[in-house]
Amino acid sequence: MNFQLHYVINSALCWFIVLMAVVGYFLTLKRTGQKWPFWITLCAGWGFLAISNSLIVLGITQWTSYLLAIWMSSYVLVVASMLLLFIKLIQIVKVKQ
Repeated sequence: MNFQLHYVINSALCWFIVLMAVVGYFLTLKRTGQKWPFWITLCAGWGFLAISNSLIVLGITQWTSYLLAIWMSSYVLVVASMLLLFIKLIQIVKVKQ
């Protein structure tokens, strides 16, 4: 196996963040009764990043254009999740005013 340690650590961290996003979704649903799409989009974004890092760890690097596409889609999904969070928080603030 010819891979670098930082890909293993990055992959493990990404899978941990995916798990935390799923837990966050269910905790938010349980405590507020609302489904926040932020959590699902965040989970998908970090999931794509985790998949690409896991593929690199497994040694599948001959399809670098596909890995680049997976990486770019993960960044787009994470940015979209932040925008969804901002929109949801703005709606909450407007209701309280």
